[in-house]
Amino acid sequence: MRNKFLSQLLGSLLVMTATPGLAQAFEEINDTLYLENKLAIHLYQASELADGKRALVSAIELPEESIISIDIHNINSALSDATSSPERIRFPFIPPGKTEITKNSAGFACGFRIVDVMDEDIRSDEIMDRTDLCLSLSDLRVTGALESNGTDALKSFNEFMQEGRLHSMNSLSKYVDRLRAERIEFGVIEKAAVQTVISPIKNCGRGCLTVTSEYGMRNHPVLRRKRLHKGIDLRAATGTSVVSVLDGKVLATRTEKNRRTKRISGYGHYVIVVHPGNKLETLYAHLSGFKSKAGQSVKQGDLIALSGNTGIGTAPHLHFETHIQGKRGYVPANPRSYLGSILSSVAWIANLFKIG
Repeated sequence: MRNKFLSQLLGSLLVMTATPGLAQAFEEINDTLYLENKLAIHLYQASELADGKRALVSAIELPEESIISIDIHNINSALSDATSSPERIRFPFIPPGKTEITKNSAGFACGFRIVDVMDEDIRSDEIMDRTDLCLSLSDLRVTGALESNGTDALKSFNEFMQEGRLHSMNSLSKYVDRLRAERIEFGVIEKAAVQTVISPIKNCGRGCLTVTSEYGMRNHPVLRRKRLHKGIDLRAATGTSVVSVLDGKVLATRTEKNRRTKRISGYGHYVIVVHPGNKLETLYAHLSGFKSKAGQSVKQGDLIALSGNTGIGTAPHLHFETHIQGKRGYVPANPRSYLGSILSSVAWIANLFKIG
C-alpha cells in the first residue's frame, strides 16, 4: 500500500513538473470557471411535468452582466460530449413561453450556479443557492470568462471559445479529478482554511468592529419586505479603508443600477473577491469608491475599496458577505462564523435588542 502511494505521488509530481501550467498545489487550483453573460440568457432546471415526464424548464431569465460559475469538470464533460456523444446532452426541454417539449440541438451543460446578478429581487431568491442549473451550449457563446479565473481555467476556456479546441481543458479536468481521487483513496484531508479571516475594515478589530444588522431573515429597512440578509452590516464612516480579509483575487468590481431609471441602487458599488485556498468568496458592498480592479491578485489586508452608502441604505456602513464552498457549490454563510473572535459580544446583544 505504501509503495503504491509513493508511486502515485511520484507520478503526480512528475506530471506537475512536466506541465508547468498545472504545477500548483491542489488547494491553490481554482477549478471553478467564472463567466459573465453579455446578453440575457435562460437557465434551466430539471422538473417533473404533470404527465410524469421529465424535462428542463426555464428557471430564470438572467439579465446581462450576471456572473455564473461551473466546475471545470462539468463544463469539460458537456463540451466533450457535444463532439463525441451529442445525444447525451440533448435533454428534452420546454422553451420559454412554450408548453411543448422539444430537443435542443446544441445540448446543455449542467451544474451552473448564479454567483451574482445586479438585481435586488433576484439576488434574494432561493435560486441563487442552486448548483444544478443548466445552460444551452448555444448560449455559452454569449458569455466570456472573467480575468479573475485561475490561469489554467481561463486559458483552457478561451482556447475552446477561440479555436474550438478542448485539449487544455481535458488535461486540467483530468488532473484535478486525479488529485481528488487520490485524496479520497489515501484519506488526505483538505485544508479547510490556510489563513484566519481578518477584519474587512482596516485597523478595526475587537472593540471597534460593530454590527448594525445581522445575517438572516429580516424586514428590509428601506424596501419594507422580508428577505434574507446574506451578510452583516458593519459600522463604517464614508471613506473608511476596506481590505481583503484573505489572500485571493478580485472577481469583479461592480455598480448596481436600476434597469429602468439607471440610478445606482441595490448594493451600489461593490467588490467580490475569490479565495480558492480557503474555499471562500467574499463580497463588500455600498462602497464609495474602488481601490482595486477585476483580475487583480490581493494579499490579506490589501486595500480594495472605501466604504460608503451607495445603493439602497439608511446610513454609511459596510455590507460584508461570506460564501463557503461545500460539496455542491458555494452557499452564503454567516460572517460571524469567521469574525466572531473580533466582534464584540456586547455589540451583538445590543443589536439583537436594538439597544443604543
